[in-house]
Amino acid sequence: KLNGDENVIVDGKPVGKMETKEYFAVYKPIGLVSTASDEFGRETVMTLIKTDKRLYPIGRLDKDSEGLMILTNDGDLALKLTHPKYHLEKEYEITVNKNIIPARLNVGINRIIKSHNNMFWIVMYEGKKRQIREICWEAGYRVRRLARVRIGKLTLGDLEPGQFKRIQIKDII
Repeated sequence: KLNGDENVIVDGKPVGKMETKEYFAVYKPIGLVSTASDEFGRETVMTLIKTDKRLYPIGRLDKDSEGLMILTNDGDLALKLTHPKYHLEKEYEITVNKNIIPARLNVGINRIIKSHNNMFWIVMYEGKKRQIREICWEAGYRVRRLARVRIGKLTLGDLEPGQFKRIQIKDII
């Protein structure tokens, strides 16, 4: 039994204290970059949460997009949320400049859930940089609003842009 002051060595290597895993759902507003820090000095999603824990944003949303992000210090969860082999659904709500014809958007999108006039909702398992915007552009649409509304089981719920809430892994997967 340890009291917390001992140095523990396993196989000749020191073992540090286990860090408590933290998980936050964040509504990233338009204008913030979705990285832990930015070499150009732009405001990041990390400015929304004041904590002494070293958290990292999981997944990316471009500066012009908004929606659900997860901040955590759990590297194992980060892998499960981002690696395509885990097939974790991410749902997006997109508004474009004119009424859509869903058949034009089938290339590169895993599933269109529904569409109505100039809005549609899609599911993707792996998102590449600006992929949704490029698919829309190639189909003749201009994206007016792009928001991630769900990651796995976790939805934005009643979060407003800039707000966050503490969550648990079971809320996501």
